[in-house]
Amino acid sequence: MSDAQRLKSLGNAGRVMGHQADLASRRRREAQRELDAQRQRLADLEGYFTEYTNNLGFAAEGRNRAFALQNYRQFMARIEETIEHQRKVVRDLEEQLSKRANDSREAHARNESVDRLSQRYRDSIRRRADRAEQQVMDQHGAAKAARGGGTGGMQ
Repeated sequence: MSDAQRLKSLGNAGRVMGHQADLASRRRREAQRELDAQRQRLADLEGYFTEYTNNLGFAAEGRNRAFALQNYRQFMARIEETIEHQRKVVRDLEEQLSKRANDSREAHARNESVDRLSQRYRDSIRRRADRAEQQVMDQHGAAKAARGGGTGGMQ
């Protein structure tokens, strides 16, 4: 495989790795937004729960106190269930965010590795070209000196 083909292949691999790293970052950001939204929902539910807990006296007043208290308790039980469910949703999203953050770090590390490999290969090609040029210059100088035409630049 020629140097140009290798560089093209490494460039293609670099573009693929870059795309994967961008995609992984986008997924991590989406997971963070979803987690933030669900945390806010949990905070809202907990706020409603506190608000309704503080209104227990209101539910206990009036003619149908027993009926109101029963409805109130059922409603509070449903809110508690909803809060527990929402806490589970938040925990699951935290785990998902952690995984996506790891995936993103790994994708970026792979991308950087391919970029470093490409750069090392380009540097190697440049060094080879520099050595070949130096060798031609040395041969030219030696041939000139052998003909007696060169005194090292001093005459």
